[in-house]
Amino acid sequence: MKAPQALLLVVATALTLASGASVGAGPGAGAGATKQRVAITANLYPKREFVLTPLHAGALERDFGKARMVYGTWSSTMRKGQDIEILRAFFTFEGKRGSLTIRERTEWVDAGVDSGGPSIATGNWEVVRGTGEYAQVAGGGRSAHSGLSGGTDPWYARQEGFLSLP
Repeated sequence: MKAPQALLLVVATALTLASGASVGAGPGAGAGATKQRVAITANLYPKREFVLTPLHAGALERDFGKARMVYGTWSSTMRKGQDIEILRAFFTFEGKRGSLTIRERTEWVDAGVDSGGPSIATGNWEVVRGTGEYAQVAGGGRSAHSGLSGGTDPWYARQEGFLSLP
């Protein structure tokens, strides 16, 4: 290997390692912010409870408490012959360490018989605001939901993604 190629390899490796050590979290995150992978699991109906679980080490710790949908709007579309109900909603998780409000867009499809069975959804979410230990949190991720069959079935949700503190 020639000297210029070896130098380029060393510089590229150093940059790769340095960028992995402190990865910015995007808008709202300071230069020193690091991402922490978390999961929020919730029984949104009927219990309205949640648990935030860190999936990697970081500043945020496990938390639990009450969950609620603050506001939601529904629209519908059809994709390749399948009806899709789109929910745009805000969820607030009020735990022992503070409250965290997220905005989420999910696409619901019927997974039952004759449009009366359970429904499932996937979506994207992002942090809107927080209080307490979540006051400076930024980030978001993906989600999965099950339930919501005419409001009679339990509604479970799991949001996974990256959160960061400055």
